[in-house]
Amino acid sequence: MADYNCLSEMENHMLIGLMSDTHNNRPNLRYARDIFRALGIKTILHAGDLISAELLEEIKEFSLYLSFGNGDDPLMISAKAERVSERFVCEEMLDLKLVGKRIFMIHGDHRTEQEKRIASGDYEFVLHGHTHRFRDERVGTTRVINPGALGGRFVGERSFATLDLVENELQRYFVP
Repeated sequence: MADYNCLSEMENHMLIGLMSDTHNNRPNLRYARDIFRALGIKTILHAGDLISAELLEEIKEFSLYLSFGNGDDPLMISAKAERVSERFVCEEMLDLKLVGKRIFMIHGDHRTEQEKRIASGDYEFVLHGHTHRFRDERVGTTRVINPGALGGRFVGERSFATLDLVENELQRYFVP
């Protein structure tokens, strides 16, 4: 588990950006980025299916944690991430600790692993994507979140979210 407890902590809260399933939709990524900027967010968790590594340029001002999706090329994204920012961490699955909160992030196409982590009770939050459907539910002591999809084929409205890790407040945003 990587401990990123020192990143972006501000007074009594830490607001982070949550997104998934961008599927090369640059306008929607920019819309989410602009909302994050306006809110003063410094850290983004992306639950995979960015697809094009070139999109990393759009969010290079942020610290980024990205779990690879089934549509991502891990080698291309990792190589680009290394060139774009030293604040980018990209893995198939991420086990994080931010402001004392344990977070597991996976795209969701490895459903058995996702369900195992949710059932473990070891995490305050499990973040995933893949279904293109918004999800916010508590399973035991774990809050399971899918911020929805920014692009691709999907069911429902395109969305992303913010999460205050200290206050445990989730806010969903819709892309117009």
